[in-house]
Amino acid sequence: MIKIIIDSQDHRAQFDDWLAGGKVEYKRKTYYWSAQNSNYGFNWEIEPITEEDWANIVEDEFNKIINLIESCLYKHQTEYAF
Repeated sequence: MIKIIIDSQDHRAQFDDWLAGGKVEYKRKTYYWSAQNSNYGFNWEIEPITEEDWANIVEDEFNKIINLIESCLYKHQTEYAF
């Protein structure tokens, strides 16, 4: 099971962008992430915080988690379990 928690999501009017951050609970571990969306068609740029903590996740799983986070951000969900 993958649980995505969005701790914050904020629109900065002066820059016309969005910032977000949160965590993922996956395989009994917690992984933190941050994101930015510039509203210029580049979509969400999601980055792991402390990449070493994410090192044990294989690339396919990592990509799936990033896509799920992005989906939650677009839906303005604060918590979701898959």
